[in-house]
Amino acid sequence: QMPKKPFAVKLDSKCGVLNMPAHKRWVLLANWKDRTLMRNAVAFGIADVFKKTLSEGMAWNPSGEFVELVYNGVHVGTYYLCEQIKIDGNRLDINDPYEEGDAFTAAEDYGYLLECDDAYDETWKFTTANYIPFLFKDDGNQTMLDYAADFVRGIEDNLYAGKYDVAYENMDLTSLVDFLLIQELMMNSEMRHPKSVYTYINNGKFYAGPVWDFDWNTLPVSSSYSEE
Repeated sequence: QMPKKPFAVKLDSKCGVLNMPAHKRWVLLANWKDRTLMRNAVAFGIADVFKKTLSEGMAWNPSGEFVELVYNGVHVGTYYLCEQIKIDGNRLDINDPYEEGDAFTAAEDYGYLLECDDAYDETWKFTTANYIPFLFKDDGNQTMLDYAADFVRGIEDNLYAGKYDVAYENMDLTSLVDFLLIQELMMNSEMRHPKSVYTYINNGKFYAGPVWDFDWNTLPVSSSYSEE
């Protein structure tokens, strides 16, 4: 619905772009709601600082570069060309259940990329008892969905029951802490009605990240954040 459109790009073969690791899939973010055009880049940069200098909490976060986009011979503005969040050795490196040639075995043997998004518009999806929506970002099947739903719901049930030690056994707390600190630094209000909040399951643990989507409802300048 925005006059400046974002684009998803799929190349014919894996290729490195602007010194970023090779892949087929890329995204051109329009950042229409962000008049600075900088918020996504700032958030990705903070995540990079966390990983390189503070901790190894989140295994991977996307990176990008600003570009001027010419579409069908018309200059359409400044865009942010960045890595799309995908399961891949050069991106989120978890055991891909969709790897071509691999025979699917037990659901717990694989990693699953999940998005919390209240649009709730993917085919394979579930909610928790507290109505947090989780969506598979790739195709799935009922076995995968049942495993992921039971795993995430079990963590939530234990947290609300005060069984923190049991819940923590299935959570990667370092990634969760880093992720939440970045959300706080960016003043991201979309966490309360989630949009594009990514998590994943891998090797029997629930992880937070990668970071994504900071063009709106972040770093606000309003009376609600000013001193009385």
